[in-house]
Amino acid sequence: MLNKHYTCPFSHLILSGRCGCKFAAKDCIAEKEFGACLNESASNDCSALYQNLRANSDFALKSHHQSNLSVGQQAKIKMGGLLALQEIIYQSSENNIKNITALVDNIKSEYGDFKRLPFSQLMPKISQFKFRTR
Repeated sequence: MLNKHYTCPFSHLILSGRCGCKFAAKDCIAEKEFGACLNESASNDCSALYQNLRANSDFALKSHHQSNLSVGQQAKIKMGGLLALQEIIYQSSENNIKNITALVDNIKSEYGDFKRLPFSQLMPKISQFKFRTR
């Protein structure tokens, strides 16, 4: 039986080893490896979280009215946002996320709705995040 795969907005973070998720799956088409989610509800929650982070990050990224973001800008929003939320929810300053789904579930139970996130606390972490340190 084939498992259904759903979109994972954080798949490149999982594939890079910066994050883990209990619903993460790797798949390949030709020689291209990509990440997917095995749980529709988790996929929807992660996508909603990313969309809220994205919608509120224009100022932090200095990307006003820019519809297409670079891979680096997307990484800042995703990883910077997740790290900031992990710091708020778990009081943890780790540089990686062990289980994105657990974090997203805790964010939902804490705030009820992703629109109610403390964006003013998240934006400094998003704007300061660098995927690679030189």
